[in-house]
Amino acid sequence: MPDFDIFNDTSKAYLNELKHMLLERGERTEIAKGDYFARTGKYCGRIAYVCHGGFKCTCTDSRGRERILSFMFENEFIADYIPSRNGSPSMLSIRAMEDSVVYMIEIERFRSFFEREIDGRTYVIKIIEVLAFRYMWKTLSLVCETPEERYFSLKERVPDIFSRVNLKDIAAYIGVTPETLSRMRTAYLHRSGGSGKY
Repeated sequence: MPDFDIFNDTSKAYLNELKHMLLERGERTEIAKGDYFARTGKYCGRIAYVCHGGFKCTCTDSRGRERILSFMFENEFIADYIPSRNGSPSMLSIRAMEDSVVYMIEIERFRSFFEREIDGRTYVIKIIEVLAFRYMWKTLSLVCETPEERYFSLKERVPDIFSRVNLKDIAAYIGVTPETLSRMRTAYLHRSGGSGKY
Protein backbone atom coordinates (compact mmCIF):
# COMPACT_ATOMS: atom_id res chain seq x y z
CA MET A 1 0.00 0.00 0.00
CA PRO A 2 1.16 3.58 -0.58
CA ASP A 3 2.86 4.94 2.52
CA PHE A 4 0.80 8.03 3.28
CA ASP A 5 -1.77 8.80 5.96
CA ILE A 6 -4.98 10.44 4.78
CA PHE A 7 -6.67 10.01 8.15
CA ASN A 8 -4.97 12.88 9.98
CA ASP A 9 -6.52 14.95 12.78
CA THR A 10 -8.03 17.44 10.35
CA SER A 11 -9.81 14.82 8.26
CA LYS A 12 -11.04 13.08 11.41
CA ALA A 13 -12.49 16.40 12.60
CA TYR A 14 -14.43 16.79 9.33
CA LEU A 15 -15.81 13.25 9.61
CA ASN A 16 -16.79 13.90 13.24
CA GLU A 17 -18.69 16.98 12.08
CA LEU A 18 -20.59 14.85 9.57
CA LYS A 19 -21.22 12.11 12.15
CA HIS A 20 -22.67 14.55 14.68
CA MET A 21 -24.88 16.17 12.06
CA LEU A 22 -26.26 12.78 11.00
CA LEU A 23 -26.88 11.66 14.59
CA GLU A 24 -28.57 14.95 15.52
CA ARG A 25 -30.60 15.63 12.39
CA GLY A 26 -30.77 12.31 10.58
CA GLU A 27 -33.64 9.85 10.55
CA ARG A 28 -33.05 6.63 12.48
CA THR A 29 -33.70 3.87 9.96
CA GLU A 30 -33.66 0.08 10.30
CA ILE A 31 -32.47 -1.77 7.20
CA ALA A 32 -33.16 -5.51 7.17
CA LYS A 33 -30.58 -8.05 6.08
CA GLY A 34 -30.63 -8.31 2.28
CA ASP A 35 -32.27 -4.91 1.73
CA TYR A 36 -30.58 -2.20 -0.32
CA PHE A 37 -29.48 1.24 0.80
CA ALA A 38 -28.46 2.04 -2.79
CA ARG A 39 -28.93 0.08 -5.98
CA THR A 40 -27.05 0.34 -9.28
CA GLY A 41 -29.02 2.26 -11.88
CA LYS A 42 -31.41 3.85 -9.37
CA TYR A 43 -31.16 7.31 -7.88
CA CYS A 44 -29.93 7.38 -4.26
CA GLY A 45 -29.89 10.85 -2.73
CA ARG A 46 -28.92 9.78 0.78
CA ILE A 47 -25.93 9.50 3.06
CA ALA A 48 -25.95 7.59 6.35
CA TYR A 49 -23.92 6.79 9.44
CA VAL A 50 -23.91 3.13 10.50
CA CYS A 51 -24.73 2.67 14.20
CA HIS A 52 -25.24 -1.08 14.08
CA GLY A 53 -24.81 -3.71 11.38
CA GLY A 54 -22.85 -4.12 8.20
CA PHE A 55 -23.10 -3.45 4.47
CA LYS A 56 -21.32 -4.53 1.32
CA CYS A 57 -20.62 -2.20 -1.57
CA THR A 58 -20.75 -3.96 -4.94
CA CYS A 59 -20.72 -3.49 -8.69
CA THR A 60 -21.42 -5.90 -11.54
CA ASP A 61 -18.75 -6.82 -14.07
CA SER A 62 -19.20 -7.39 -17.81
CA ARG A 63 -20.06 -11.06 -17.18
CA GLY A 64 -22.83 -10.17 -14.78
CA ARG A 65 -20.87 -11.24 -11.69
CA GLU A 66 -21.07 -9.32 -8.43
CA ARG A 67 -17.78 -7.70 -7.39
CA ILE A 68 -17.38 -6.69 -3.75
CA LEU A 69 -15.54 -3.38 -3.46
CA SER A 70 -15.73 -2.85 0.29
CA PHE A 71 -17.47 -3.65 3.56
CA MET A 72 -18.84 -0.97 5.89
CA PHE A 73 -19.62 -1.52 9.56
CA GLU A 74 -20.33 0.45 12.74
CA ASN A 75 -18.95 4.00 12.89
CA GLU A 76 -18.57 4.22 9.11
CA PHE A 77 -20.53 6.08 6.42
CA ILE A 78 -22.50 4.71 3.50
CA ALA A 79 -23.32 6.75 0.39
CA ASP A 80 -22.87 6.99 -3.34
CA TYR A 81 -22.37 10.71 -2.98
CA ILE A 82 -21.24 12.03 -6.36
CA PRO A 83 -24.09 10.56 -8.46
CA SER A 84 -26.55 11.68 -5.77
CA ARG A 85 -25.21 15.23 -5.89
CA ASN A 86 -25.43 15.30 -9.69
CA GLY A 87 -28.88 13.70 -9.83
CA SER A 88 -27.48 10.65 -11.62
CA PRO A 89 -28.31 6.98 -11.00
CA SER A 90 -26.13 5.16 -8.50
CA MET A 91 -23.02 3.47 -9.93
CA LEU A 92 -22.85 1.00 -7.02
CA SER A 93 -25.10 -1.16 -4.89
CA ILE A 94 -24.94 -0.97 -1.10
CA ARG A 95 -26.73 -3.87 0.60
CA ALA A 96 -27.19 -4.84 4.25
CA MET A 97 -25.40 -8.07 5.23
CA GLU A 98 -27.19 -8.17 8.59
CA ASP A 99 -30.05 -6.32 10.26
CA SER A 100 -28.69 -2.79 10.55
CA VAL A 101 -29.49 0.62 12.02
CA VAL A 102 -28.38 3.86 10.36
CA TYR A 103 -28.98 7.58 10.77
CA MET A 104 -29.76 8.94 7.33
CA ILE A 105 -30.36 12.25 5.59
CA GLU A 106 -31.45 13.30 2.12
CA ILE A 107 -28.48 15.13 0.63
CA GLU A 108 -30.63 17.66 -1.24
CA ARG A 109 -32.40 18.77 1.97
CA PHE A 110 -29.04 19.44 3.62
CA ARG A 111 -27.16 20.80 0.62
CA SER A 112 -26.21 23.90 2.63
CA PHE A 113 -24.26 21.64 5.01
CA PHE A 114 -22.18 20.18 2.18
CA GLU A 115 -21.68 23.39 0.21
CA ARG A 116 -20.46 26.86 1.17
CA GLU A 117 -20.71 30.06 -0.84
CA ILE A 118 -17.62 32.26 -0.80
CA ASP A 119 -17.47 35.46 -2.87
CA GLY A 120 -20.38 34.33 -5.01
CA ARG A 121 -18.86 30.93 -5.79
CA THR A 122 -20.03 27.60 -4.37
CA TYR A 123 -17.52 25.21 -2.84
CA VAL A 124 -18.03 21.66 -1.66
CA ILE A 125 -16.69 21.46 1.88
CA LYS A 126 -13.73 19.35 2.93
CA ILE A 127 -15.90 16.46 4.17
CA ILE A 128 -16.52 15.35 0.60
CA GLU A 129 -12.81 15.32 -0.19
CA VAL A 130 -12.18 13.16 2.89
CA LEU A 131 -14.93 10.72 1.88
CA ALA A 132 -13.48 10.58 -1.63
CA PHE A 133 -10.02 9.82 -0.23
CA ARG A 134 -11.48 7.03 1.90
CA TYR A 135 -13.03 5.49 -1.20
CA MET A 136 -9.73 5.89 -3.08
CA TRP A 137 -7.89 4.18 -0.20
CA LYS A 138 -10.18 1.16 -0.43
CA THR A 139 -9.79 1.07 -4.21
CA LEU A 140 -5.99 1.17 -3.90
CA SER A 141 -6.20 -1.76 -1.50
CA LEU A 142 -7.84 -3.87 -4.21
CA VAL A 143 -5.09 -2.99 -6.69
CA CYS A 144 -1.97 -2.83 -4.53
CA GLU A 145 -2.41 -5.37 -1.73
CA THR A 146 -2.07 -9.13 -1.96
CA PRO A 147 -5.04 -11.30 -0.87
CA GLU A 148 -3.15 -12.07 2.35
CA GLU A 149 -2.65 -8.36 3.08
CA ARG A 150 -6.33 -7.62 2.43
CA TYR A 151 -7.24 -10.53 4.70
CA PHE A 152 -5.10 -9.19 7.57
CA SER A 153 -6.34 -5.62 7.07
CA LEU A 154 -9.93 -6.80 7.19
CA LYS A 155 -9.32 -8.92 10.30
CA GLU A 156 -7.63 -6.01 12.03
CA ARG A 157 -10.50 -3.64 11.21
CA VAL A 158 -13.28 -6.16 11.98
CA PRO A 159 -11.94 -8.92 14.29
CA ASP A 160 -15.27 -10.80 14.26
CA ILE A 161 -15.62 -10.63 10.47
CA PHE A 162 -16.10 -14.40 10.06
CA SER A 163 -19.09 -14.42 12.40
CA ARG A 164 -20.70 -11.52 10.52
CA VAL A 165 -19.94 -12.08 6.84
CA ASN A 166 -20.21 -15.33 4.92
CA LEU A 167 -17.02 -17.01 3.69
CA LYS A 168 -17.99 -16.58 0.03
CA ASP A 169 -18.24 -12.77 0.35
CA ILE A 170 -14.97 -12.48 2.28
CA ALA A 171 -13.21 -14.61 -0.34
CA ALA A 172 -14.67 -12.50 -3.16
CA TYR A 173 -13.52 -9.30 -1.47
CA ILE A 174 -9.92 -10.42 -0.98
CA GLY A 175 -9.78 -12.05 -4.44
CA VAL A 176 -9.58 -15.79 -3.78
CA THR A 177 -11.94 -18.77 -3.86
CA PRO A 178 -13.69 -19.84 -0.63
CA GLU A 179 -11.57 -23.01 -0.68
CA THR A 180 -8.35 -20.98 -0.88
CA LEU A 181 -9.53 -18.74 1.95
CA SER A 182 -10.25 -21.79 4.11
CA ARG A 183 -6.75 -23.10 3.42
CA MET A 184 -5.26 -19.69 4.26
CA ARG A 185 -7.11 -19.61 7.58
CA THR A 186 -6.02 -23.16 8.43
CA ALA A 187 -2.38 -22.41 7.59
CA TYR A 188 -2.39 -19.24 9.69
CA LEU A 189 -4.00 -21.10 12.60
CA HIS A 190 -1.25 -23.75 12.46
CA ARG A 191 1.41 -21.06 12.27
CA SER A 192 -0.01 -19.26 15.30
CA GLY A 193 -0.27 -22.46 17.33
CA GLY A 194 -4.05 -22.75 16.92
CA SER A 195 -4.60 -19.63 19.00
CA GLY A 196 -7.59 -18.58 16.91
CA LYS A 197 -5.89 -15.26 16.18
CA TYR A 198 -6.54 -15.61 12.45
